Formats: sequence, C-alpha cells, structure tokens
Amino acid sequence: MAHVNLKPNVTRVQDSSGFVGTVLYVGPVASAKSPEEIYAGISWDDVTRGKHDGSVICRSTNEIVRHFKCGPTQGSFLRLSKVDTGVPLTLELMRSRYVKPDAELIAPGNLLPHVARTSSGREKPIEFWGEVKIRSRQQLEVVADISLRMLGISRPCDVEDRSQMEEFSHLTGIDLAGNLLSNWEDVLEILRLFPNLQSASLASNRINDLGLVDIGEFTHLRALNLNNCNIGSFQTVQLLGQSMPNLEDLCLAHANLSDIQSYTFDDSGALDLKNLFQNLVLLDLSDCHLTSWETQIQPFHSLPKLESLVLNDNEIQAIIIPSGSSNEQTAFQSLASLQLAGNPISRWTALDDLNNITTLRSLRLRNTPLTEKLGVGEVRSTAIARFSNLVFFNASPISERERIEAERRYVSTVARELLLLSSEGLLSSVSKQSSNEENTDGVLGVNLKQNDVYARHPRFQDLVSKHKDSMSALTAGSGSYQGGKLGEDIINVTIRSMAVGSCDHQPLQKRLPRSLQVGRIKAMCARAFGVDVDLQILHFRVEGDPFPSELDDDDNNLAYYGVTDGAEILVNEVDVEAKEREKTREAEEHTRRIEKHEHYISIVQSAQKNDRRIGGVATDTMQK
Repeated sequence: MAHVNLKPNVTRVQDSSGFVGTVLYVGPVASAKSPEEIYAGISWDDVTRGKHDGSVICRSTNEIVRHFKCGPTQGSFLRLSKVDTGVPLTLELMRSRYVKPDAELIAPGNLLPHVARTSSGREKPIEFWGEVKIRSRQQLEVVADISLRMLGISRPCDVEDRSQMEEFSHLTGIDLAGNLLSNWEDVLEILRLFPNLQSASLASNRINDLGLVDIGEFTHLRALNLNNCNIGSFQTVQLLGQSMPNLEDLCLAHANLSDIQSYTFDDSGALDLKNLFQNLVLLDLSDCHLTSWETQIQPFHSLPKLESLVLNDNEIQAIIIPSGSSNEQTAFQSLASLQLAGNPISRWTALDDLNNITTLRSLRLRNTPLTEKLGVGEVRSTAIARFSNLVFFNASPISERERIEAERRYVSTVARELLLLSSEGLLSSVSKQSSNEENTDGVLGVNLKQNDVYARHPRFQDLVSKHKDSMSALTAGSGSYQGGKLGEDIINVTIRSMAVGSCDHQPLQKRLPRSLQVGRIKAMCARAFGVDVDLQILHFRVEGDPFPSELDDDDNNLAYYGVTDGAEILVNEVDVEAKEREKTREAEEHTRRIEKHEHYISIVQSAQKNDRRIGGVATDTMQK
C-alpha cells in the first residue's frame, strides 16, 4: 500500500479485532530496525488498545523521539502492509447483507434445528413460519431502507462500477453508522449514488468539517444523522443547510458548535440563516459545547417549523427568552418538545422563561443539580405547577387530575412560606412595640422577603386565582403550617401487595397524611401483608403514569415524592437469592475493574521509569 493514500489526522483504519483508529503519522520510526521503512502511527479510539503515546526510543541516539501525541496506551505503529483502510461501498457488499431468495432455508419444513424442553422433560420442536415470505420482503430490489453499519466502508465504489448501483436508485434510507468514512468528498459521492435518498445516518464516522466548496444540492434529503462525526464548526452546519434545503431532522450530537455566536446575526438577533433550514422539525445539539441560551440557542427561534430541540449534556445554566410586545418575533413559533437533561441548571427560576414559549408541550429534565437534590415526585409536581402548557414531563403524560393536585400543592407550599414571613414580621412588631421602638426596618425587611418569594414563584398569584375556592383558607392569610383545610394534607391511597405470598390479599384503602414517612407505611404493610419491613420495596403510581416511581427512602414522606390523591402504592418483596447473585456479580465486576486499573497504572509507571532511565542515559552522555 502506498503511504501517499494515508492522510494524517484524516484517514481511518481498523484492525482484525474491529478496533478503529485514526492515522496521525506516516513515515519512518526511530526505534525501527530499518530506518527507511515507512510506518503508520495510529491513535486508537479505544484508549487501551495501543502500547505507547506516540513516542519511541531512538536506536542510534538512545533518546526519546515523538512522532505523534495520544494517550499513554492509545498509540501503535503499523507496517503499511498491516494497515486496513476499509473497503468501498460495492454492489457485492450491499448484497452480502441480505440472504438470496434461493439460499438454503434456516427452517426447512417450518422447523428450526432446535428444540424446547417442557416442564415434564419432553422435547418439543420450535416452529418458524413465513421464512420464505419474510425473505422475499428483504431483498434489495424491494426494500426501501438498508443498514450497512460497521462494515469498514471508507469510500464509494470505483467510477467504472457505479453504473451497477443504478438498480438501487429506489432506496430512500441508508444507515452507514460506525464505518471508516473520513472526508466529505467520499460521503457526498455515496449520497449521489442514491438519487431518491430521504434519510441518511453517518453517525460515528470521523468525517470532520466541510470546506468552503460547492457541494451541490440534495433537495430530496429529509433526515441526516451526524452524531459523533468530529464536526468542529457551525460553518459546516450552514453549508449543509444550503445544500439540503428540505431537511426535517438534523442530529449533530457530540459536535463542537461553540463558535455559533461568531457568525453574523441580523437586526432581530436571529442567525443570518438566509432562509436555511426552513423545514427543520427536529434538531439534536446534545453535547455540542453550548454554554449560553441567549447567544447560542435563542437565535434558532427564527426556524418556523422547529418542533423538537434536544440540548442534553451541554453547559446551559439558564433559559433567557425575551417577553413582551416583541415576543412573537423572539419566541420559538412551533417548539413543542425540549430536552435539557445533563445541563448545570440549579434553580427553578432559571427555567421560568420557558413559559414564554406558548407552544411548549413536552420537557425532559434529568441529571441536573436541580433534580439531583429533590425527589422524583417533587421535581415532577413542581415542574407541572410552574410550566402551564406542559402535557408531558420526562416522557410521562400529565393528566388533568395530576395538574390540579400539583398546582394546589404548589400554592399551599408558597402560601405557607409567605405566612411564615408574615408571622416573623408580626413577632418583630410586637417586640418593637414592647420596647417603644418603631418597626420600620422590620416591615421593610418582611416586604422585601415577600417580594422575593413572588419573584421566585411568578405563577403563584395566577394559580391562587385559579384555585381560589379550594385554597381560600390559605390565601386569606390565616392559619399556620397546618393551616387551611384538613383535606389539603390528607390523601386517599390504595395499597396493593405484589409479593408472591400475599398478592391475593385484598388491597388496603387508606386516608393518609402527606407528612407520613415511608418507613411508617412499610410497618403498616408488614402487619397487613406479612412482608418483612427489610424486604419491602415500595413504588407508587397515579393514573396515566406508564411506570411507577420508587419510594426509596424510609425517612422521606409522601409529599416529598409527590404522591397525590388517588395514587396506588405497590408493595414488592426483595428476591434474596437474586440480590445475592447481583452482589456477587457487582463484586466480580469491581474486582475486574480494579485489575484493569492496576494494569493500566503498571503500564504508565513502566513508561515513566523508562523515561527516567533514558533521561539519565542522556544526561550521562552529555556529561561525557
């Protein structure tokens, strides 16, 4: 293989075990027996695949020579004859993914070459019906979508063979994820082979950024997946928008788009997209090094059809959306779904501007400093109350009953905070009067604190008006922490045993205070169902929840988890044997990780000792 075909920092290679890496160096190696032999320096995607960090000890000078830089055990040098740069996308490769119609049947006579053993010990054959019918629907001539994942594809077929691909011009979807594609010229040439292509996945191909070139038009393309493609500039996104005007889905996860704000903005503060992405419905910008909603996300408000925006695992701390008379020009016109999981959001007030997006119906909010310090139920209940338009939260639908419960609880919580401040002000006033002193500072301080509460809870007054009948006792300014209607703190729940020994027991119908701790409920269940307290696992669910939520802390109460009126508490019993097996598996996994870590440390220490030895030899040589 001629080394001129290997482009440092571009060409992707693979080994016989399936490990993939990038060529970072092409040339002679100082430690090689033959100084004229050409090697390829590889930085593997798996940081433990290699043997060094790109440096070697020179045979002639005994000094360290660095040919490229990577992790301490990430680099390798391969002879050119050992370098596998992948295969072209050929007709034969495409056909190899599908069984030929006349190939030998897997289940001749509709019977697989396997049997199932019954509880009585008899063997029964396993039948497989419809194999021929299924096979007929999976031929390249009739399928619309084809998957070519992880086949080592690095380039299109030769020019003289491209006429053979015309018989597959009907394909509308192709998945090329996890291959060795490394430049846009090859990618675009492959896309041109399929003139009716509407969906293409290029995920996990290190194809880097587009240059300032005319790449033509792909008006038929509707969905493009570029997750983990080493894109490092928003300029590439703009160029794609110019050539693919009808894109509806665009995924750019794990790119570096931190330079968005360096591009030109128009007078309204929107990105100067020049009518680009006007049909975009879904945009995935997960882990794209974005830090500011105002300068990096808000500019996308001009996309008229954008319905779903994925911003997981960025560094966005707050949502800032202008409101007022110009809201129609600054808020997202069609945005219905927003994902913010994994961002460093620590305050509810950082999200209040989401209410300015009147079309927002779904919000995902997980793995943030805000949600980590609260219970799952409390997070959900508070989010429902604070964001008036939500229909889904963390992919779970919000029923009308759940919204009413959440809003009433929210009003109750904020009202108690205000009542507590009023009580403090009253006590301060009485104290001042008894000493014949004016209480101007105390009143002012209470007013400032109350204004701060209203600022932190902008929906409070609207919710008080909405639920004024049921919350009248609280909003009247009377009562204490237990003030208001007794029914506000008492909920009706059904406790049902799912344990093997008591699943046939009648469920309990209970009226419980929201302040009741989970540990007390477990004691109640132990008496009713005979399930040991230490072996109980409690979950709760409300109407419309697809999955129950665990009550995982005995010291927390029902209010902490957001258990609402009409909820069902499920009592499960721990499988002791399964738990022991899981402990054994975790211990073995822990031991394996320690051994792997120790092996890695020994390699690093060995390399450090070698560096010190070489340094000592070099010093002695210089002194001589």
